[in-house]
Amino acid sequence: MIDFPDYERATNAAYNVLQNYNYVFPKIDVDYIISIHSNVKMFSYSEAAKKLGITHNIFTYYASSEYGFTVADYKKDRFIIYYNDWKDEKTLRFTIVHELGHITLKHKVDNETTNREANCFARNILCPVQIVKECKLSTPRDYMEYFDISEPMAEAAIGNFQSDMYYISNDLYNNINDKIYCYMTGYTLSELYGYA
Repeated sequence: MIDFPDYERATNAAYNVLQNYNYVFPKIDVDYIISIHSNVKMFSYSEAAKKLGITHNIFTYYASSEYGFTVADYKKDRFIIYYNDWKDEKTLRFTIVHELGHITLKHKVDNETTNREANCFARNILCPVQIVKECKLSTPRDYMEYFDISEPMAEAAIGNFQSDMYYISNDLYNNINDKIYCYMTGYTLSELYGYA
């Protein structure tokens, strides 16, 4: 049986997380995103290597990925994201949110299907379609400047924009759009819509 990625689930899971994000736009603060998940902790490869009394290179060699990985305890609903702090900031931002995607989507295996879903989740966290649409972003440079992402990620976000727009629910689109608009203008929803 072939397992296909569930992009609708991954897209909407990302925007569900963004509903609890009350910080800065358009560059999403990844540390803040992690902080709203009290059951998720993060450690760098350097921290883990030091604790084990080995070098960073040895830890990276034995890690399941040169970028990052997650240790999951689904029974206790606790997770540790390990990330390679020798990578550049743009790579780290994507890696951490990709790993959060695996956690949020409750992936029990690491394969092409789950990685595509985690990539979709990360793309939608870091490049909300509402900002893309309202700011009329269209080039990789636009994406890179607004969202502080790498060029390959910018190209992936551009290439998947129509898909992401298709899968996001109307309610989530509107809720996040209101949140972003309020942040950008400095108005509250009650001030915008005239209710107390």
